[in-house]
Amino acid sequence: MRPSARTSTFLLAPALGVLALSLACGGSSSGGSTAPSGTSTGATSIILTDAPSDQWNAIEVVVTKVTLLNKADHTKEVVAFQGASSKINLVDLDSVGELLASAQLPVGTYDAVRVTIDPASVNLVKSDGTPVPSSQVHVQGATVQVALSADLVVTASGSNAVQIDFDLGHPLFLVQMPNGDWSLNLQARHRPNLGSLAQLAFRHRKGTIASVGASSFVLHTDAGNDLTVNVDAGAWFYDVDAKAIGSFAGLAAGKNALVKLRMQTDGSLWAVRVWYSASPLQGWTPEGHVLGVDKVNNRLLVTTNGSVPRMIAIDADTAFTFHESQALGTGQAVLGDVWAGFKVQVEVKDPLQMPMHASSVNIQRAVDGGIIKNASATSFTYHHPWAGDRDHAYASPFTWWYLGFPGATSTVPGDFASAVTGAGDVRVQGVSDLVWNSGSSAWDASTAVFLPVCLPQGAISTSYSNGSFGFTFMNSSSASQAITVNLNTAAGAQPAVVEVARQAGVVTVNPIDVSAWGTKLVTPTKARVAVVPKPDGTFSAYAVVVFTGF
Repeated sequence: MRPSARTSTFLLAPALGVLALSLACGGSSSGGSTAPSGTSTGATSIILTDAPSDQWNAIEVVVTKVTLLNKADHTKEVVAFQGASSKINLVDLDSVGELLASAQLPVGTYDAVRVTIDPASVNLVKSDGTPVPSSQVHVQGATVQVALSADLVVTASGSNAVQIDFDLGHPLFLVQMPNGDWSLNLQARHRPNLGSLAQLAFRHRKGTIASVGASSFVLHTDAGNDLTVNVDAGAWFYDVDAKAIGSFAGLAAGKNALVKLRMQTDGSLWAVRVWYSASPLQGWTPEGHVLGVDKVNNRLLVTTNGSVPRMIAIDADTAFTFHESQALGTGQAVLGDVWAGFKVQVEVKDPLQMPMHASSVNIQRAVDGGIIKNASATSFTYHHPWAGDRDHAYASPFTWWYLGFPGATSTVPGDFASAVTGAGDVRVQGVSDLVWNSGSSAWDASTAVFLPVCLPQGAISTSYSNGSFGFTFMNSSSASQAITVNLNTAAGAQPAVVEVARQAGVVTVNPIDVSAWGTKLVTPTKARVAVVPKPDGTFSAYAVVVFTGF
C-alpha cells in the first residue's frame, strides 16, 4: 500500500542572482513579474514536491499561475509564474522537487501565495488503475490562496524558502458524492520550511549539452530551457555509449544527457548524476515509487516521470542501501524488505537494456501505511487487505500526531496504542516513516500519523447539540453502527464542515459556519464524516460533509 500522508509542496526560494531557468517542467514561458526598469529584484524559484497516495495512482493538474501578494497591499499581486506547466502528477512527487519556474520578483515582503490550476486539466486515476471519467470530476475552485505564517522577504542578495502544502490527504480535497461523481476542492496550508534547499534533489532533466565550461555545462532541456549546471568532485558520470563509468571530460556540445540536479541555497544548480551519449537517450527516470515487488521473477515495478511503471530486474549482485549510507544487503533476498510505496533511486547496468537490470537500489524513503491494529506499548501492525500484515517496533525516538496538526505531537507509544484499541470497529488508519534497524534487520516506525477515517455515507441520527451529533452508518461488519462525533469549536481547531448541494444539475460546495451547525447538522440529513480516534476512546471530526438535493 502506498502511504497516505499526502501533501504537495510549493517551495518558493529567492536566491542570489538570476537562475538560468525560466520554465523547467513545461513548454511555455514563465510570465513572471515584469519589474519596472531600475527596480531591485530577487530571483525566486518555484518547486513542487509531494508525498504519495494510497487511494490514487494519479492526480494530474496543469498549473497556470502562481502569484505572491504584497503584505502591505494585497492588490499588488506579483506574478511569479504564468502560462501552462506540463501535467504534474501530484501523487508521484516525493523526496524530489519539480522545478516549475524562476522569476525575478521586486524586492519586498509577501505574506500570501495564490496558485491557480486549469480545471479542464484535472485527471484522476484510482489506485487500481481505473480512470475517473472527466464528466464525473467537478472542480469547485481552480485557485487557492494561502496565508504565510512567516513572511517571504525578497531581497537583492538574500535567500529564503516558503513551503505550501497542497493537502491531498484532506477529506475535502476529493469528495465522492452520492451519485458517484467526485468533487475536487483545493486544500492548502503554509508550513515552515522543513529542510535545506541544498538537500532537495530535483527531477531528472533530459536534453542536449549546449556548451561546456571549466567546471560547469549548459543543458538545453527538452522543455526548451537552458540550465547552467555546476560540477564538483561529488558528481557521478556514466558514458552510455561505452556502457561504463564516464567523466566530466566526456561531455561535449551536442551530446545527449540526463541529469539529476540539486540546488544550493544561493540558487545555483549542481550535478549529482549525469548520463551522456552521442545518440538520443531513452526517456527513463532512475527515481520513482515502487508500485509492486515480484519476488518470483525478482523484479521491481517502479514509476517513471510519465507515470508509466517500468520493470527493473534485481540480480544477485544488486546492492540495496537506505539513505545511501546504510547497507540492507545484496541480491534478491532483500526484496522481502521492499514494498509498494517506497521511494527509490535505481542505478542500472545498462539504460538501453530491456528490462533494465539494477546495479544498486537506494531507498530514499521507506514508508508503510494502512489499517492499524495490534497496537501495544512496544509495537503495532499495519494490516493490508492484499499484502498481509507488517509489524513495526517503535523506533527511538518515536513521535505520533494527527494529520494536519504536526505541531501537536506526542512521544508516548502507550497513548498511541490506546487510541487504536479504543476505536473498536472503526478501522483507524495511518502512515509511518520507517528507519532501518541493523540489529533486528527490520524496519522500525519513527513516526505514526493518524489519518482521518472517511466513514461510509450515512445519516445524521441525532441532531447537533452541545458540540456533538450522532452519525449512523454501515460498518465493516455490514452492520448498522451509531457513533457520537465531537466537533471542536475552538478557532483554528474546528473541523471543516461543508454542504454539497445539487440544484438543476449544478453541484456547489459551500462551507457551513459554526453558527449554522445547529440548523444544518440535523436528522435525517445524508452525510459523510471523517474522524480520528482519541486515546480516551472518543472520536473527533476532521471533516463533515452534508448532501442536499441528491
